[in-house]
Amino acid sequence: MGSNKILGLIFANTNEKHLPDLTSQRTMGSVPFGGKYRIIDFPLSNMSNSGINNVGIIAKSNFHSLMDHLGSGSAWDLARRRSGLSILPPYGEHDFSNLIETFSNLHGYIEHGDEEYVLISPSDCIMNIDYSKVLAFHEEKDADVTFVYTKKRIDHIQSDFRSILELDSESRITKIMVSPVTNDEYNLTTGSILMKKDFLMAAVKKCIAECRYDFIKDIFQPNISKYKLYGYESTGYCEFITSVKAYFDANMKLMDNDIRDELFNPQRPIYTKVRDDIPCKYGLESSVKNSLIAQGCIINGTVENSIISKGVYVGKNTIVKNSIIMQDTVISDNSILSYVVIDKDVTIKEGRQIQGCDSYPMYISKKSIV
Repeated sequence: MGSNKILGLIFANTNEKHLPDLTSQRTMGSVPFGGKYRIIDFPLSNMSNSGINNVGIIAKSNFHSLMDHLGSGSAWDLARRRSGLSILPPYGEHDFSNLIETFSNLHGYIEHGDEEYVLISPSDCIMNIDYSKVLAFHEEKDADVTFVYTKKRIDHIQSDFRSILELDSESRITKIMVSPVTNDEYNLTTGSILMKKDFLMAAVKKCIAECRYDFIKDIFQPNISKYKLYGYESTGYCEFITSVKAYFDANMKLMDNDIRDELFNPQRPIYTKVRDDIPCKYGLESSVKNSLIAQGCIINGTVENSIISKGVYVGKNTIVKNSIIMQDTVISDNSILSYVVIDKDVTIKEGRQIQGCDSYPMYISKKSIV
């Protein structure tokens, strides 16, 4: 497959400064999503399904749970003797503080393989995309760089990976804007960028020599007319995890059958580490409506419009509405929860009432006792 010509690089710590609660003890890629997945499952599955069999996960901090989740990469068919899945933590004084220094510090890994292209991807984007089509588009246009973008309306761009594109009729990029103030729908990059390995490393070495360290502003913006930069539109479901509210909304959208069917396309499955659990057990007085319930749960109360992860216990006469409950949490009897995001291994004692709101869901940190 043509995608074997691509080295995939996924940045596991993308955008963490805007979700300090969720990422205080884990990478962005390790954040649970949809009841049974981690966010990194999406970019990693996209690459695997596209025939990319050499993927490096760049992780600069808090990557122990990420390593436990990824293991050898067998869940994504990346456990191979040659190439396969690699975890790339910082070493020595290299802290991966910006993209250009990161690529420079990893030059040995990047240049070692025989792949012709490099595909970079952030870990805060939820989508299902076929990168072999991006490669075909890139080669058809004879592009130097192809940015994957989606048409999106978003108040504020909170990521080093994201920018806004203006394109001509041939999809060639005519302008790149980094943080414009606008409320319109526009061509927002997903953070996935495809380019030749030689192009990337030459540009990085030039920036390092000139003490310039901004990936978009120093490599691409000054060279719009010099380089052949193109945009490839991803027309499917695409959400960015840029805040706790965005995380909450992206999870809640999974209640929509059409979105769920598109994101979890059986032709391009989203893979994850399998945890063997017993089936869910529903008590005689339980009631569940419009919710996603993972395996291993015991539901004795009422659950509505919520996502319940593996191994969660919901007590008798307890009501959980419009909430995200992560795995192995215990919600005791006679409790009421609404618009709450509860992290893993939390204990909610009997009779507690916890109320957030749609615009500001309440977050309860990992292993808390409330």
